[in-house]
Amino acid sequence: MQEKNKKIVICSKNKAKNDAVNNVLKEFLKDYELISLNTNSNVSETPITDEEGITGCMNRIKDAMNQVNDADMYVAMEGILMAIDNKSFLCGWTVVYDKKYDEYYYGCSARIRVPDEIINKVDKDKRLSDIVAEYMGCDETEVANYGTNGMLTHGAYTRTDEFTDSVLCAISSKYNKINGDK
Repeated sequence: MQEKNKKIVICSKNKAKNDAVNNVLKEFLKDYELISLNTNSNVSETPITDEEGITGCMNRIKDAMNQVNDADMYVAMEGILMAIDNKSFLCGWTVVYDKKYDEYYYGCSARIRVPDEIINKVDKDKRLSDIVAEYMGCDETEVANYGTNGMLTHGAYTRTDEFTDSVLCAISSKYNKINGDK
């Protein structure tokens, strides 16, 4: 039986992240209210490991719960930059917390290769999107619309796509489309 009238907090006001959550939830829930909050991850501006990305999500959920403690679900997303076999990749993590059941669900997106020329300019205090914008010669509007992923893939796989994937992986662990919802 599908749960109705769920109050869901998105731990970000970022448009791509909010669009991703809505893209996924409309496939699983009929009635829900979304609340977007600015939250702190308390990790690097650009996390560099899966663990740091998940920690950032967990910290965002804790911060959101301090702001709005009566939601049914909290959805936190964190983009990370990770080195694998001396190559760097960008992906997004999502953690969903279901307060009623005290359960966490995790999802990760596909990974996009980031050119070495960009990686050589990254440090923990710089936003990757700013470095990519400078490298590719694009403006803030293009980066805001497509995200780093979209810029690197020339619009083929945007930041919204990245987080739609990770949110879908997390939410689908909770809701079973084959045999009915949990």
